[in-house]
Amino acid sequence: MSPYGRLKQRTERRLLDSGCDCVIARGFAFIGPYLPLGNKFAAGSFIRDALNGGPIVIEGGGRTVRSYLYAADLAIWLLTLLLLGKPGRAYNIGNDQALTIRELAQRITRRGGVASGIEMRLPPGDGLAERYVPDIRRARDEAGLSAWIGTDAAIDRTLKWHRPSLAH
Repeated sequence: MSPYGRLKQRTERRLLDSGCDCVIARGFAFIGPYLPLGNKFAAGSFIRDALNGGPIVIEGGGRTVRSYLYAADLAIWLLTLLLLGKPGRAYNIGNDQALTIRELAQRITRRGGVASGIEMRLPPGDGLAERYVPDIRRARDEAGLSAWIGTDAAIDRTLKWHRPSLAH
């Protein structure tokens, strides 16, 4: 487990040990309005690159696996868990439909109409191949939650939302 993961785990434990009647939401990766278009988040930087005409730049080898939950689904999940979640339980918040960073870049390239394609900063087989995809069975089974807006629709909506901000 990473230092970040250990910190999150300790924080959850302290909250639960405090006696607070709470539900824990463990957020994964999200896409949608207000997504920062900087280099910290792959989806945001790819959308920025697409809106600027490309190419979409992948800083690593593109093998890292992620999934993206659309912001509207995120809001529904949080409200639903606030009402239906079991106190003292942790729920993973995210989409369980995995794709590699390279596949995400390819989808954004197609959906954003980027003619110049993808620029890899490392060869495709190089770089870290982490997996950051939630197991959402508890949220699905206990609260009826799902990722209703698919990845392609989420990309389309995010591109559409950000287009006017880049026109200024």
